[in-house]
This record gives sequence, structure tokens and C-alpha cells, in this order.
Amino acid sequence: MKKLVKVTIRDLSKIEENLNDKNELAMYEKANGHTYEAEIEHDGYAVIDLPDGEYIELALDEYELMIEEWKEAGKQGELTLQTKSDPGDDTSLLYRWVNEAGETVGEEKSLSKQVVRLVGQTWFGKQPKGE
Repeated sequence: MKKLVKVTIRDLSKIEENLNDKNELAMYEKANGHTYEAEIEHDGYAVIDLPDGEYIELALDEYELMIEEWKEAGKQGELTLQTKSDPGDDTSLLYRWVNEAGETVGEEKSLSKQVVRLVGQTWFGKQPKGE
């Protein structure tokens, strides 16, 4: 399944170590900081088909999943919780409450994706047997 990702390679030297071709490295450099549709593999690697028929593969720490438009995350009573990527911080998500009239209730909140992931694992993750 394709997902929207932003290439966020912080250390190109790791990639450079594994590539023998300077042209391949240039593809990663050029893609860095841009958003693409990517196929997310079962091991978490993102495969991005580039416009020139080439492709790049990114490890989990080399991209961020992105949600460009507000997406419904759930409901509580008459309010709907919506989320999208924080345009000011690729590692965070914005959240807001919206009433039935489509009006934002309260202020938008930005939370780190890592915090959201940890809370989700704590509350909804499977516990090892015997605990």
C-alpha cells in the first residue's frame, strides 16, 4: 500500500558507505526534504519510485509518514478528533476537536509522533504472556 512520506535523511554518510555509484547518492540528496508516495515494505523500508524511472529505498529513520489533510481519528460524544502532520515539525502531528457544524473547538495541539506511538503501545499494545 502506498503512503505519503517525507524524506528526512539526517546523515547521508551512512547511505554513502553502502553505495558505489555517485549518481545513486545524488538521487538520495535530491530527494531529501521532499514528499513522495512510497510503498512501505513489511520490514518498514519505504521504496520511492522517482520520476526518472529510478527508485530509492529508505530505512525507518530516513523518512516520516505524512498526512497532508485533516483526517478523522475518532469521535467522543458530539465532537470529532482530527489529525494531520504538523507543517512546522515533521516529527509531530496536529490534533483538533471539531463539532458537528464543522467548527474547531479549542486550540489545535501538536504532539510528537513518538509520544503518540508510546501512548498507543502502553494502552493498546499486547502484553507478553505471563505478565
